Amino acid sequence: MGAEERDQGLTGKRHTLLTATVAEFIATAQPVGSQQVAGRHNIGIKSAMARNVMAELEELGYLLQPHTSAGRVPTDKAFRYYVDHLADSTRIAFRDRTRIELHYSERGRDLLTLMRDTPRLLSLLTGQAAIVMSPRLETVEIEHVNFVRLRESEVLALFVTKAATVQNRVVTSERDHSQDELDRMARYLNESLHGRTLDQARRWIESQLREERARYDSFMREALEFGDAVTGHIEGSELYVEGSVKALEQPEFSDPERVKDLLRALEDKTALLQLLERSLEQHSLTVSIGSENISPKLATFSIVAAPYTGGAKPPGSVAVVGPVRMDYERVIPLVDYTAKALSRVLGQ
Repeated sequence: MGAEERDQGLTGKRHTLLTATVAEFIATAQPVGSQQVAGRHNIGIKSAMARNVMAELEELGYLLQPHTSAGRVPTDKAFRYYVDHLADSTRIAFRDRTRIELHYSERGRDLLTLMRDTPRLLSLLTGQAAIVMSPRLETVEIEHVNFVRLRESEVLALFVTKAATVQNRVVTSERDHSQDELDRMARYLNESLHGRTLDQARRWIESQLREERARYDSFMREALEFGDAVTGHIEGSELYVEGSVKALEQPEFSDPERVKDLLRALEDKTALLQLLERSLEQHSLTVSIGSENISPKLATFSIVAAPYTGGAKPPGSVAVVGPVRMDYERVIPLVDYTAKALSRVLGQ
């Protein structure tokens, strides 16, 4: 649904009242009444008119009234409208920006430590569960290749990447190799693979194995087969999750069933990876709200995700997962700035 279609009819009082109602619901987690929103927000209308406008918004699908005597709550459609109109106005607070910069100012941390620390930081800042998707390893450049003789006819093949990760596999060979032979094989691959990504290395090795020369040059073929054993089994992205206990402090999770829903959502790695991949594909921050999520397990949650970069391609994403009644005005700039800070660290 395009922005114009979503915004149709929401001008003037409707726009002002809807954004104020959503903001009030985010702050209180309670149904919002006309007198409440008119009294607490400087929207320029009295409660009687606010009641009429809220009724119109209900007819348009932006608000729901749980009980006839209760106030109204925003629908997913209302939250989408609210988020779309926040896009150009959200700013990170100086205190939060400073805390993020200080967090990443520490030198010498390896990739695994960064992946584990980042969701912990985001969870502390947002009060929600936070996720980091590790770099897509097929996009990471190779630093060097190494082969180590473990025992007779058994070799440990290692690909060390520029992101300080190691892909390795134990390979059983048809004959025994001395360490000197293995070192020569590694040098041969290093000449061709240094600076290539793991995906490029995999494709190059596969093409070389199809070459006729490899059929007759046993040294070349064995070196390529050792390399293929690693690049042909590249591990997928890892998800690092922190803050599920912190998230339970939200009012929504006073219901034990909602707690179970959250835990199930955080365990659905496939659905979470799909959402984080979307931010990679779009090369920008994305917000997926409630029913917009394909997975039923995520239908009552929102995910704010942003890609971080480590070179020419965005290799991973950071995200916050929380109830649809999320403080988007605070969470969106925090996720965005954290992704950019992580990008700077990985680019050093």
